[in-house]
Amino acid sequence: MSQQEGCRVVVLGGYGHFGARIVRALAATPGISVIAAGRHPQRAAANLPGVEMAPVQCRRLDTAAATFAADLRATGADLVIHTAGPFQGQDYGVARACLEAGMHYIDLADGRDFVRDFPAQLDAMARRHGRSAISGASTLPALSGAVVDALRDRFDVLQSIDIVIAPAQATPLGMATVRAVLSYCGQPFRCWIDGRWQPVVGWADPQPVTFARIAPRLASPCDVPDHDLLVQRHPGVSTVRFRAALELPLLSRCLAALAWLRRRGLPLPMAALAGAFARAGRCFDRFGTDLGGMRVTLRGQREGVAHRVHWDLTAPMLHGPEIPTFAAVLLARRLARGEPLPVGAHACLGLLDLPEFEAEFARWQIDSQVSWAGTAT
Repeated sequence: MSQQEGCRVVVLGGYGHFGARIVRALAATPGISVIAAGRHPQRAAANLPGVEMAPVQCRRLDTAAATFAADLRATGADLVIHTAGPFQGQDYGVARACLEAGMHYIDLADGRDFVRDFPAQLDAMARRHGRSAISGASTLPALSGAVVDALRDRFDVLQSIDIVIAPAQATPLGMATVRAVLSYCGQPFRCWIDGRWQPVVGWADPQPVTFARIAPRLASPCDVPDHDLLVQRHPGVSTVRFRAALELPLLSRCLAALAWLRRRGLPLPMAALAGAFARAGRCFDRFGTDLGGMRVTLRGQREGVAHRVHWDLTAPMLHGPEIPTFAAVLLARRLARGEPLPVGAHACLGLLDLPEFEAEFARWQIDSQVSWAGTAT
């Protein structure tokens, strides 16, 4: 596909929490025409405020329908971006349908098993069709992996990677995100700690963490693809941790209490609780700020001396939800410029570098900075 021919992109869930943001970004990109797709296209106008709709079509596509593959093929798309989570428990049917139709595929999956196993499950099929299939084109592992790659050369020996994401309290929440968060609340999962796999419990035992430009918070363990992918990508690292830090300590402790109850066998209906939890959380928005953040901390050795480096991101004005869309947007723009995406199936790790993300940060007044052993650089 040449740049002159243009690029036709279907965004599944294209008027949802993240899909609408991707549609907005791609609709403003020369050479891209966008199809915002989902089960209820009549809702698109209400969920795409401020979007220039001339290059956007709205179309009904239901991934669960028996006609999905045929309906998808009828779009004539070059690329499909799948945002319709939660991905925990999903199979690879959507990706297979895209590849069978001769389309490239990108998703925003955050399900650990889904992203980790994606290459093994789909690589042969993607190569047979000469197409690219990319999973996890989101904050994790695309941005987190790019940060670690950018900082890795500061160490002779990299010993630990610690990632914390800290959303603003008033950040809009998609229900798929809430369901994904609650799916592993109180559930044990494996973390690579001190050179061996050890069990931790989702959202249990919140611990204080600090950031460069936002107030300290309580952070709790979450089950994400980075636990596996960063261990594989950086052989010799002894510890990889990922945690999330809600802005209000009360909500962190509420999740920890739910985790405690669930761990002890109380059959809580977590999927049904998602709506109630999201509504309850909104009641506390007036006590929060508009600042979200992220901190990646690497520890190791340089010239025989212990070293530590922090990378901090601060997102003002509730711009944090834009960040999970950047990787998919950057890859779609790359394709639209006529630059090839890598043939085969891949987790979105090592496909984008940190300066590419930093260009997007600037558009949204998002700040990032590196501090080395406590000294800003």
